[in-house]
Amino acid sequence: MLPQRSAVFFAVAIVLSGFSRDVSAQEFFGTFHGDLITKALDDGRKLELTHPFSFSDPTGKLWSVPVGTVVDGASIPRIFFTVVGGPFDDKYRDASVIHDHFCDKKTEPWEKVHLVFYNGMRAKGVDSIKAKLMYAAVYNFGPKWVQVSPDEPGKLISGEPVLLNDVKEAIAKFILENDPSIEDINEISRRLTEARTIEQLEKILFENGNCTPILQSPGTDGTVGKTLILCGMSVASKRQAAIENLRLLNQQLGRLLGTQMASMLPAIDDYIRAPDAAKWENVKSWSLNVHGLIKLGVGSVLKVEDARAQELAPPVGDVFDILSQRAAMISPILEGPPKSREEMQRWVSQYRVLVDRLQRRLQGLEQYLSSISQ
Repeated sequence: MLPQRSAVFFAVAIVLSGFSRDVSAQEFFGTFHGDLITKALDDGRKLELTHPFSFSDPTGKLWSVPVGTVVDGASIPRIFFTVVGGPFDDKYRDASVIHDHFCDKKTEPWEKVHLVFYNGMRAKGVDSIKAKLMYAAVYNFGPKWVQVSPDEPGKLISGEPVLLNDVKEAIAKFILENDPSIEDINEISRRLTEARTIEQLEKILFENGNCTPILQSPGTDGTVGKTLILCGMSVASKRQAAIENLRLLNQQLGRLLGTQMASMLPAIDDYIRAPDAAKWENVKSWSLNVHGLIKLGVGSVLKVEDARAQELAPPVGDVFDILSQRAAMISPILEGPPKSREEMQRWVSQYRVLVDRLQRRLQGLEQYLSSISQ
Protein backbone atom coordinates (compact mmCIF):
# COMPACT_ATOMS: atom_id res chain seq x y z
CA MET A 1 0.00 0.00 0.00
CA LEU A 2 0.98 3.60 -0.29
CA PRO A 3 2.66 4.95 2.81
CA GLN A 4 -0.23 6.84 4.46
CA ARG A 5 -3.94 7.40 3.89
CA SER A 6 -3.44 11.16 4.05
CA ALA A 7 -0.78 10.98 1.38
CA VAL A 8 -3.20 9.29 -0.98
CA PHE A 9 -5.89 11.91 -0.53
CA PHE A 10 -3.34 14.69 -0.81
CA ALA A 11 -2.25 13.17 -4.12
CA VAL A 12 -5.88 13.01 -5.22
CA ALA A 13 -6.39 16.67 -4.38
CA ILE A 14 -3.49 17.59 -6.64
CA VAL A 15 -4.61 15.27 -9.41
CA LEU A 16 -8.20 16.52 -9.29
CA SER A 17 -7.08 20.03 -10.15
CA GLY A 18 -6.34 18.79 -13.67
CA PHE A 19 -9.78 17.24 -14.24
CA SER A 20 -13.20 18.67 -14.90
CA ARG A 21 -16.70 17.22 -14.83
CA ASP A 22 -17.73 15.27 -17.92
CA VAL A 23 -20.65 17.26 -19.33
CA SER A 24 -20.96 15.51 -22.69
CA ALA A 25 -23.46 12.64 -22.64
CA GLN A 26 -22.54 9.69 -24.82
CA GLU A 27 -25.83 8.62 -26.38
CA PHE A 28 -24.91 5.27 -27.92
CA PHE A 29 -23.08 2.59 -25.94
CA GLY A 30 -23.78 -0.51 -28.02
CA THR A 31 -26.44 -3.17 -28.46
CA PHE A 32 -27.05 -6.60 -26.90
CA HIS A 33 -28.21 -9.41 -29.17
CA GLY A 34 -30.53 -12.07 -27.79
CA ASP A 35 -31.90 -12.59 -24.30
CA LEU A 36 -29.60 -13.71 -21.52
CA ILE A 37 -30.92 -17.20 -20.72
CA THR A 38 -29.02 -19.27 -18.14
CA LYS A 39 -29.44 -22.15 -15.74
CA ALA A 40 -28.08 -22.22 -12.22
CA LEU A 41 -25.50 -24.92 -11.50
CA ASP A 42 -25.54 -27.11 -8.41
CA ASP A 43 -23.08 -24.95 -6.48
CA GLY A 44 -25.69 -22.18 -6.42
CA ARG A 45 -23.17 -19.57 -7.57
CA LYS A 46 -22.34 -20.29 -11.20
CA LEU A 47 -24.58 -19.81 -14.22
CA GLU A 48 -24.40 -21.65 -17.53
CA LEU A 49 -25.57 -20.02 -20.77
CA THR A 50 -28.20 -22.07 -22.61
CA HIS A 51 -28.64 -19.68 -25.57
CA PRO A 52 -26.16 -17.63 -27.65
CA PHE A 53 -25.58 -14.13 -26.34
CA SER A 54 -23.54 -11.21 -27.70
CA PHE A 55 -22.92 -7.48 -27.56
CA SER A 56 -21.92 -4.98 -30.27
CA ASP A 57 -19.87 -2.16 -28.76
CA PRO A 58 -19.99 1.47 -30.02
CA THR A 59 -17.30 0.72 -32.62
CA GLY A 60 -19.32 -2.15 -34.07
CA LYS A 61 -17.09 -4.89 -32.66
CA LEU A 62 -19.06 -8.03 -31.76
CA TRP A 63 -18.39 -9.69 -28.39
CA SER A 64 -19.99 -13.18 -28.49
CA VAL A 65 -20.47 -15.64 -25.62
CA PRO A 66 -21.22 -19.21 -26.78
CA VAL A 67 -23.75 -21.66 -25.39
CA GLY A 68 -22.32 -23.68 -22.48
CA THR A 69 -20.19 -20.84 -21.10
CA VAL A 70 -20.11 -20.88 -17.29
CA VAL A 71 -19.85 -17.55 -15.45
CA ASP A 72 -19.82 -16.62 -11.78
CA GLY A 73 -19.14 -12.88 -11.67
CA ALA A 74 -15.60 -13.49 -10.40
CA SER A 75 -14.15 -10.89 -12.76
CA ILE A 76 -15.83 -8.12 -10.74
CA PRO A 77 -13.82 -7.22 -7.59
CA ARG A 78 -15.89 -7.77 -4.46
CA ILE A 79 -14.45 -4.67 -2.79
CA PHE A 80 -16.93 -2.48 -4.71
CA PHE A 81 -20.05 -4.62 -4.07
CA THR A 82 -20.98 -2.58 -0.99
CA VAL A 83 -21.05 0.56 -3.15
CA VAL A 84 -22.89 -0.62 -6.26
CA GLY A 85 -24.13 -4.18 -5.66
CA GLY A 86 -23.07 -7.58 -6.96
CA PRO A 87 -22.18 -8.53 -10.55
CA PHE A 88 -25.53 -10.24 -11.27
CA ASP A 89 -27.68 -7.58 -9.67
CA ASP A 90 -30.29 -5.86 -11.80
CA LYS A 91 -28.88 -4.17 -14.93
CA TYR A 92 -25.25 -5.26 -14.42
CA ARG A 93 -26.02 -8.89 -15.24
CA ASP A 94 -25.75 -8.84 -19.04
CA ALA A 95 -22.54 -6.82 -19.06
CA SER A 96 -21.07 -9.05 -16.33
CA VAL A 97 -21.54 -12.16 -18.46
CA ILE A 98 -19.68 -10.58 -21.40
CA HIS A 99 -16.95 -9.38 -19.04
CA ASP A 100 -16.58 -12.72 -17.25
CA HIS A 101 -16.23 -14.64 -20.50
CA PHE A 102 -13.56 -12.42 -22.03
CA CYS A 103 -11.63 -12.12 -18.75
CA ASP A 104 -11.49 -15.90 -18.82
CA LYS A 105 -10.51 -16.22 -22.49
CA LYS A 106 -8.09 -13.24 -22.53
CA THR A 107 -8.26 -12.99 -26.31
CA GLU A 108 -8.47 -9.18 -26.14
CA PRO A 109 -6.37 -6.65 -24.17
CA TRP A 110 -7.55 -6.26 -20.59
CA GLU A 111 -8.22 -2.55 -21.11
CA LYS A 112 -10.70 -3.28 -23.92
CA VAL A 113 -12.43 -6.03 -21.95
CA HIS A 114 -12.99 -3.71 -18.99
CA LEU A 115 -14.23 -0.95 -21.29
CA VAL A 116 -16.80 -3.24 -22.92
CA PHE A 117 -18.13 -3.93 -19.41
CA TYR A 118 -18.74 -0.20 -18.96
CA ASN A 119 -20.39 0.17 -22.37
CA GLY A 120 -22.57 -2.88 -21.69
CA MET A 121 -23.77 -1.42 -18.40
CA ARG A 122 -24.63 1.91 -19.99
CA ALA A 123 -26.40 0.16 -22.89
CA LYS A 124 -28.60 -1.55 -20.28
CA GLY A 125 -29.47 1.74 -18.61
CA VAL A 126 -27.10 1.76 -15.62
CA ASP A 127 -26.62 5.41 -14.64
CA SER A 128 -23.33 7.16 -15.28
CA ILE A 129 -22.00 7.24 -11.71
CA LYS A 130 -22.73 3.59 -10.90
CA ALA A 131 -21.34 2.39 -14.21
CA LYS A 132 -18.16 4.42 -13.71
CA LEU A 133 -17.71 3.07 -10.19
CA MET A 134 -17.99 -0.49 -11.50
CA TYR A 135 -15.65 0.33 -14.40
CA ALA A 136 -13.09 1.83 -11.99
CA ALA A 137 -13.34 -1.34 -9.91
CA VAL A 138 -12.45 -3.65 -12.80
CA TYR A 139 -9.92 -1.26 -14.35
CA ASN A 140 -7.95 -0.96 -11.12
CA PHE A 141 -8.60 -4.23 -9.30
CA GLY A 142 -9.94 -6.67 -11.90
CA PRO A 143 -7.94 -9.30 -13.81
CA LYS A 144 -5.02 -8.10 -15.93
CA TRP A 145 -2.85 -9.86 -18.45
CA VAL A 146 0.04 -8.96 -20.72
CA GLN A 147 1.17 -10.59 -23.92
CA VAL A 148 4.67 -12.00 -23.72
CA SER A 149 5.60 -11.22 -27.31
CA PRO A 150 3.89 -10.02 -30.51
CA ASP A 151 5.19 -13.22 -32.10
CA GLU A 152 3.52 -15.40 -29.45
CA PRO A 153 -0.13 -14.22 -29.24
CA GLY A 154 -1.24 -17.16 -27.09
CA LYS A 155 1.41 -16.76 -24.41
CA LEU A 156 0.26 -14.48 -21.60
CA ILE A 157 1.24 -13.46 -18.09
CA SER A 158 -1.88 -12.95 -16.00
CA GLY A 159 -2.96 -12.28 -12.43
CA GLU A 160 -4.79 -9.89 -10.12
CA PRO A 161 -3.45 -6.42 -9.29
CA VAL A 162 -2.53 -5.28 -5.79
CA LEU A 163 -5.54 -4.13 -3.77
CA LEU A 164 -4.78 -0.61 -2.56
CA ASN A 165 -7.78 0.18 -0.39
CA ASP A 166 -6.90 3.83 0.14
CA VAL A 167 -6.71 4.26 -3.60
CA LYS A 168 -10.08 2.51 -3.97
CA GLU A 169 -11.68 5.04 -1.64
CA ALA A 170 -9.93 7.97 -3.31
CA ILE A 171 -11.03 6.96 -6.82
CA ALA A 172 -14.61 6.34 -5.63
CA LYS A 173 -14.67 9.80 -4.04
CA PHE A 174 -13.35 11.33 -7.25
CA ILE A 175 -16.07 9.69 -9.36
CA LEU A 176 -18.90 10.49 -6.94
CA GLU A 177 -17.93 14.16 -6.77
CA ASN A 178 -16.99 14.77 -10.40
CA ASP A 179 -18.76 12.29 -12.74
CA PRO A 180 -15.57 12.29 -14.83
CA SER A 181 -15.02 10.88 -18.32
CA ILE A 182 -13.68 7.37 -18.81
CA GLU A 183 -10.40 8.89 -20.00
CA ASP A 184 -10.12 10.88 -16.76
CA ILE A 185 -10.82 7.75 -14.69
CA ASN A 186 -8.07 5.92 -16.56
CA GLU A 187 -5.63 8.77 -16.05
CA ILE A 188 -6.25 9.26 -12.33
CA SER A 189 -6.10 5.49 -11.84
CA ARG A 190 -2.69 5.34 -13.48
CA ARG A 191 -1.39 8.23 -11.41
CA LEU A 192 -2.56 6.74 -8.12
CA THR A 193 -1.77 3.06 -8.65
CA GLU A 194 1.51 3.07 -10.58
CA ALA A 195 4.70 3.06 -8.59
CA ARG A 196 6.82 5.97 -9.78
CA THR A 197 10.04 5.14 -7.99
CA ILE A 198 11.98 2.05 -7.02
CA GLU A 199 11.25 2.82 -3.35
CA GLN A 200 7.47 2.81 -3.91
CA LEU A 201 7.61 -0.37 -5.95
CA GLU A 202 9.72 -2.20 -3.39
CA LYS A 203 7.42 -1.08 -0.56
CA ILE A 204 4.32 -2.39 -2.36
CA LEU A 205 6.01 -5.71 -3.10
CA PHE A 206 7.25 -6.01 0.50
CA GLU A 207 3.71 -5.51 1.81
CA ASN A 208 2.25 -7.91 -0.78
CA GLY A 209 4.61 -10.86 -0.66
CA ASN A 210 2.66 -13.05 -3.12
CA CYS A 211 2.82 -10.45 -5.88
CA THR A 212 5.30 -10.18 -8.74
CA PRO A 213 6.33 -7.12 -10.76
CA ILE A 214 6.17 -7.24 -14.54
CA LEU A 215 9.09 -4.95 -15.20
CA GLN A 216 8.95 -2.21 -17.81
CA SER A 217 11.68 -0.04 -19.25
CA PRO A 218 12.75 2.55 -16.65
CA GLY A 219 11.80 6.11 -17.47
CA THR A 220 14.43 8.53 -18.66
CA ASP A 221 13.66 10.70 -15.64
CA GLY A 222 14.70 7.97 -13.21
CA THR A 223 11.17 6.57 -12.63
CA VAL A 224 10.54 2.83 -12.86
CA GLY A 225 8.11 3.14 -15.78
CA LYS A 226 4.61 1.67 -15.92
CA THR A 227 5.35 -1.42 -13.86
CA LEU A 228 2.41 -3.82 -13.53
CA ILE A 229 2.20 -5.74 -10.24
CA LEU A 230 0.19 -8.98 -10.38
CA CYS A 231 -0.87 -11.24 -7.53
CA GLY A 232 -2.34 -14.74 -7.34
CA MET A 233 -0.44 -15.79 -10.46
CA SER A 234 -0.32 -19.37 -11.70
CA VAL A 235 2.97 -21.25 -11.66
CA ALA A 236 3.17 -20.90 -15.44
CA SER A 237 2.64 -17.14 -15.28
CA LYS A 238 5.22 -16.76 -12.49
CA ARG A 239 7.78 -18.68 -14.49
CA GLN A 240 7.07 -16.70 -17.64
CA ALA A 241 7.22 -13.45 -15.66
CA ALA A 242 10.61 -14.48 -14.29
CA ILE A 243 11.91 -15.21 -17.79
CA GLU A 244 10.55 -11.94 -19.16
CA ASN A 245 11.87 -9.93 -16.21
CA LEU A 246 15.28 -11.47 -16.72
CA ARG A 247 15.12 -10.78 -20.43
CA LEU A 248 14.20 -7.14 -19.80
CA LEU A 249 16.86 -6.90 -17.11
CA ASN A 250 19.37 -8.33 -19.55
CA GLN A 251 18.37 -5.84 -22.24
CA GLN A 252 18.22 -2.94 -19.84
CA LEU A 253 21.56 -3.72 -18.26
CA GLY A 254 23.26 -2.87 -21.53
CA ARG A 255 21.38 0.43 -21.62
CA LEU A 256 21.80 0.87 -17.90
CA LEU A 257 25.52 0.42 -18.21
CA GLY A 258 25.50 3.08 -20.90
CA THR A 259 23.41 5.32 -18.65
CA GLN A 260 25.87 4.80 -15.83
CA MET A 261 28.74 5.71 -18.08
CA ALA A 262 26.83 8.82 -19.14
CA SER A 263 25.27 9.75 -15.79
CA MET A 264 26.12 7.74 -12.69
CA LEU A 265 29.89 7.45 -13.11
CA PRO A 266 30.29 11.08 -14.25
CA ALA A 267 28.26 12.07 -11.20
CA ILE A 268 30.72 10.14 -9.05
CA ASP A 269 33.67 11.68 -10.88
CA ASP A 270 32.15 15.12 -10.30
CA TYR A 271 31.79 14.35 -6.61
CA ILE A 272 35.39 13.16 -6.44
CA ARG A 273 36.62 16.42 -8.00
CA ALA A 274 34.69 18.63 -5.62
CA PRO A 275 32.64 16.84 -2.92
CA ASP A 276 29.43 18.46 -1.66
CA ALA A 277 26.03 17.30 -0.32
CA ALA A 278 24.05 18.00 -3.52
CA LYS A 279 26.42 15.95 -5.66
CA TRP A 280 26.28 13.12 -3.14
CA GLU A 281 22.47 13.03 -3.40
CA ASN A 282 22.84 12.76 -7.18
CA VAL A 283 25.16 9.77 -6.77
CA LYS A 284 22.69 8.13 -4.36
CA SER A 285 19.76 8.68 -6.76
CA TRP A 286 21.46 6.87 -9.64
CA SER A 287 22.73 4.14 -7.32
CA LEU A 288 19.23 3.49 -5.96
CA ASN A 289 17.75 2.81 -9.41
CA VAL A 290 20.54 0.37 -10.30
CA HIS A 291 20.20 -1.40 -6.96
CA GLY A 292 16.40 -1.63 -7.17
CA LEU A 293 16.25 -2.96 -10.72
CA ILE A 294 18.68 -5.73 -9.84
CA LYS A 295 16.72 -6.79 -6.75
CA LEU A 296 13.37 -6.81 -8.55
CA GLY A 297 14.68 -8.88 -11.43
CA VAL A 298 16.25 -11.45 -9.14
CA GLY A 299 13.26 -11.43 -6.77
CA SER A 300 10.83 -12.44 -9.50
CA VAL A 301 12.89 -15.59 -10.12
CA LEU A 302 12.79 -16.51 -6.44
CA LYS A 303 8.97 -16.43 -6.52
CA VAL A 304 8.80 -19.30 -9.03
CA GLU A 305 7.74 -22.39 -7.10
CA ASP A 306 8.04 -25.31 -9.52
CA ALA A 307 11.08 -27.50 -10.19
CA ARG A 308 11.63 -25.90 -13.58
CA ALA A 309 12.73 -22.74 -11.78
CA GLN A 310 15.98 -24.58 -11.12
CA GLU A 311 16.61 -24.45 -14.87
CA LEU A 312 17.13 -20.73 -14.47
CA ALA A 313 19.84 -21.05 -11.86
CA PRO A 314 22.99 -22.47 -13.48
CA PRO A 315 23.12 -20.33 -16.64
CA VAL A 316 22.46 -17.10 -14.80
CA GLY A 317 24.58 -17.93 -11.79
CA ASP A 318 27.58 -16.00 -13.02
CA VAL A 319 25.46 -12.99 -13.86
CA PHE A 320 23.71 -13.09 -10.48
CA ASP A 321 27.05 -13.33 -8.71
CA ILE A 322 28.18 -10.19 -10.48
CA LEU A 323 24.87 -8.46 -9.81
CA SER A 324 25.09 -9.38 -6.14
CA GLN A 325 28.58 -7.95 -5.90
CA ARG A 326 27.31 -4.89 -7.73
CA ALA A 327 24.40 -4.48 -5.33
CA ALA A 328 26.71 -5.00 -2.36
CA MET A 329 28.95 -2.23 -3.66
CA ILE A 330 26.03 0.16 -4.11
CA SER A 331 24.40 -0.52 -0.71
CA PRO A 332 27.00 1.41 1.34
CA ILE A 333 26.46 4.43 -0.92
CA LEU A 334 22.72 4.28 -0.27
CA GLU A 335 23.00 3.71 3.45
CA GLY A 336 26.17 5.43 4.58
CA PRO A 337 27.38 8.98 4.95
CA PRO A 338 29.21 10.74 2.08
CA LYS A 339 32.52 9.12 1.27
CA SER A 340 35.81 10.88 0.95
CA ARG A 341 37.39 11.63 -2.43
CA GLU A 342 39.91 8.83 -1.92
CA GLU A 343 37.23 6.29 -0.97
CA MET A 344 35.19 7.09 -4.06
CA GLN A 345 38.23 6.88 -6.31
CA ARG A 346 38.87 3.33 -5.09
CA TRP A 347 35.15 2.50 -5.35
CA VAL A 348 34.72 3.69 -8.93
CA SER A 349 37.83 1.81 -10.04
CA GLN A 350 36.46 -1.47 -8.62
CA TYR A 351 33.01 -0.76 -10.01
CA ARG A 352 34.30 -0.30 -13.56
CA VAL A 353 35.99 -3.72 -13.36
CA LEU A 354 32.69 -5.26 -12.26
CA VAL A 355 30.82 -3.58 -15.12
CA ASP A 356 33.33 -4.99 -17.61
CA ARG A 357 32.78 -8.50 -16.24
CA LEU A 358 29.03 -8.11 -16.45
CA GLN A 359 29.09 -6.96 -20.05
CA ARG A 360 30.92 -10.14 -21.02
CA ARG A 361 28.14 -12.31 -19.47
CA LEU A 362 25.08 -10.67 -21.01
CA GLN A 363 25.26 -12.30 -24.43
CA GLY A 364 25.32 -15.80 -22.94
CA LEU A 365 22.34 -15.01 -20.70
CA GLU A 366 20.30 -13.78 -23.66
CA GLN A 367 21.01 -16.98 -25.59
CA TYR A 368 19.92 -19.10 -22.63
CA LEU A 369 16.70 -17.14 -22.07
CA SER A 370 15.82 -17.59 -25.73
CA SER A 371 16.34 -21.34 -25.46
CA ILE A 372 14.15 -21.92 -22.37
CA SER A 373 11.25 -19.73 -23.55
CA GLN A 374 10.68 -21.80 -26.69
